[in-house]
Amino acid sequence: MTAKLEQAQQQEIKQLVILAAGMGSRIRAGGAESPKPLVDVGGLPLLKRSILTANKAGIERFIVILGYEAELIETRLRDDEQLAPLDIEWVFHERYQLKNGVSVLQAKPFIEGEFYLTMADHVVEPAIYQALAAHPLKGDLALAVDYKLDDVFDMDDATKVKVGPQSEIIEIDKALVDFDAVDTGVFRCSQGLLAALETVYDQEGDASLSQGVKKLADLGRAHTVDVGKAWWQDVDDLLTRAEAERRLFASLTKESDGFISKNINRKVSKWISRRLMRTSVSPNHVTAAALFIGLLAAGANLLADADNMWFIALGGILFQLSSIVDGCDGELARLRFQFSEFGAWFDTISDVIINHSYLFTLGLAATRVSGEPIWAYMSTLVLILSIVILKNITKALHAKGETYLPAMDWSFKNNQDCQSLFQKICKHFSFFARRDFYAFGLMLFSFGGLTAMKISTLASVIVISFVFGQFVRTYVKLGRDQSDLDRFSHDFDAQSTTQIQKLSEQTV
Repeated sequence: MTAKLEQAQQQEIKQLVILAAGMGSRIRAGGAESPKPLVDVGGLPLLKRSILTANKAGIERFIVILGYEAELIETRLRDDEQLAPLDIEWVFHERYQLKNGVSVLQAKPFIEGEFYLTMADHVVEPAIYQALAAHPLKGDLALAVDYKLDDVFDMDDATKVKVGPQSEIIEIDKALVDFDAVDTGVFRCSQGLLAALETVYDQEGDASLSQGVKKLADLGRAHTVDVGKAWWQDVDDLLTRAEAERRLFASLTKESDGFISKNINRKVSKWISRRLMRTSVSPNHVTAAALFIGLLAAGANLLADADNMWFIALGGILFQLSSIVDGCDGELARLRFQFSEFGAWFDTISDVIINHSYLFTLGLAATRVSGEPIWAYMSTLVLILSIVILKNITKALHAKGETYLPAMDWSFKNNQDCQSLFQKICKHFSFFARRDFYAFGLMLFSFGGLTAMKISTLASVIVISFVFGQFVRTYVKLGRDQSDLDRFSHDFDAQSTTQIQKLSEQTV
């Protein structure tokens, strides 16, 4: 463990103050019917999104300061099934017409030590909280700032920050002309901020958060933390709400997505998810829909014969469509924080059923059309090898607390282990085993007639053979001790070995 990581863990903060007391007059004037904290962004009310985002970053206790239409907001969210398990203190601020610094002071009886602070109308990435957690306070306040000035949506409304050589805040104001970064609306604070706000309030009878920050800055007690690549968006009106949703959807494209997924599948799946995000359709509903479409693809293959080859093309299209729709369940889950162990298990099992039923029936169809049994043997071999692999990968992942198949740490990913020709081939051609690639490729081949069907079946045998070889190397590497190797030998029983040898002889 690195010294930096140890330090970050020592500085772990579990409480967050969320300001949700304002009237939100700008967004109401623009046509929003709900009070601002309840305005829907990406399928969730703003305030709920703020809480769940912070919870994903590891924050466990929330002090929510309510004011305008407090009873409506609390009634709507208190019994929300996603929020019910969380430790939330709902605090009513009677004088919510005063500046937001006074709202911060309402949290004083409910917090001890350091705390995070944000506004309910700021949509942010969990990575912003993680950036703040990684840097211990130099004074009494750390403000998460964004140096990506070209990426700021509404610069006129942004709070600008002039940053000093030691990351200290020199000036902070919306009207600054000379500035280095902009305020993201997320803070890490000590009790010193409350003392600064109380001083301003005692002097003026009111206090804004910016005044408290400026007071600390004048004392050299306020610093900044760069959010890096993390994104955020302040939601003040319907235009900025649309921008927040655009950024949310942009974040759904994962770094691990393949070329086909990024450039084709995600464009369609996001279009679908955008239309589902404000409905009652859950990620599990979408997984079930993808499974149904995948089974239709396998059924289409079974209906094919020499006079009805168009069923193969239909099956290919449905198989690709199933792959696209399958991306929507994860998108909805990330958009609405609807994660569950059952959902992860259901998604994994559905993928397995879809892939193997399609490949198996494709081989059967090739045999029916050509009259050559070898293609059915090949597809059966692929099925058996896949079952053996999946059974043991699932066991290995379960031991690590994982259910997601791509979480398997294949040995070829480690450059030190990637020395042999076999390992190098697996590393450079691993994209063949990606679902987005092979689903799209199989769809294209489904239009090529019998020859293409044979090539697809043969390719599946080659790919699964490489996967099986890589699986054996990885599993043995993971289980160096004899007990793990014994379990592997036991799982890979004699009956499976006999079946594979028999089918291999028939194939040859």
